[in-house]
Amino acid sequence: MSNLLVQNIKHTNNTTAQTIDTSGRTTVSIMNNDSTYRSDSGAVTQNLVQGLAKAWGQATQDGGNTLRDSFNMSSMDDIGTGIIDYNFTNNMANDDFAGGCIGRRDSGGSDVFGRFSDMATDEFRIHWVNGQDGTLHDSDVASCCIFGDLA
Repeated sequence: MSNLLVQNIKHTNNTTAQTIDTSGRTTVSIMNNDSTYRSDSGAVTQNLVQGLAKAWGQATQDGGNTLRDSFNMSSMDDIGTGIIDYNFTNNMANDDFAGGCIGRRDSGGSDVFGRFSDMATDEFRIHWVNGQDGTLHDSDVASCCIFGDLA
């Protein structure tokens, strides 16, 4: 078996495509939208970029609206009790993205479910609904994850 020893793999226009560090880890500078991976059995391939979450966030509404941790969510706006607009850092390509949201209401301990109401390329609105009585409630832990195409 032969070895090929390299540190950078470059395109002919001299842009670095991959870097291999001293521990052997590979860093890809840019992953194209058509990058695919092969299934465990090797029978099918799937688009890698399409399957990634494009935004996610965990917030609290009780005692003030705070985005605790997030990816591609810049802020949130309190519209009223149990209604929050989440703003994207980078816009989606259209308003046909998909997602899911779930939360927890601290007082009473009941689950709170996120219902999408308005979706736009730069934001989405969630109505946080109490799972026991169907009323709108602020959530002490409100988590959302978004899938779709970035602009």
